[in-house]
Amino acid sequence: MSKFALGMLSFLLVLLVCLVGVVVLAGTGLLDTQETPFSEAVVLDTTAMANDSLSQQAHVVAVSDTLSQEDLAAVTAGNALFKGNCAQCHAVNDVVVGPALHDITKRRPVAWLVPWVKNSSKVVASGDEYAVKLFNQYQQQQMPSFQLSDAEIKNILKYLEVESRTSVSVATTGVIAY
Repeated sequence: MSKFALGMLSFLLVLLVCLVGVVVLAGTGLLDTQETPFSEAVVLDTTAMANDSLSQQAHVVAVSDTLSQEDLAAVTAGNALFKGNCAQCHAVNDVVVGPALHDITKRRPVAWLVPWVKNSSKVVASGDEYAVKLFNQYQQQQMPSFQLSDAEIKNILKYLEVESRTSVSVATTGVIAY
């Protein structure tokens, strides 16, 4: 036999084995022959994303109905700043590395929070009773200092105020009571 005939015979044999394998897998149910077409899968994904987006938009609309344009701009900026600087260690309703920040402006005045965010170590070193308590409560884990302006910190605090009003409060469970 020629090399071409041997090559063709080998190819046909491999093809036959593959076809038999597909038939066996389909027969046992291990191969789903009724797969969703790619375009339909994309439509399903975008529908799920659209539903999530609608939920977020509904939240924004509900919040924006109660806020002035200036406050809405502050909340939007504060949201971005929170996600970029704070969300690694904090959440509104859950203790992460640091405390939950639900109703933080009701627990501490803005005049205390701004220096705390800028340099918590300095506030602890000053002997501030609440700062020392927090520092000890969280295993003496120091919050990093942030080079944020007072206005940026106030935007984060405005965002937290709005999130505290619109999210489920865990304060009643005692998780954040300190």
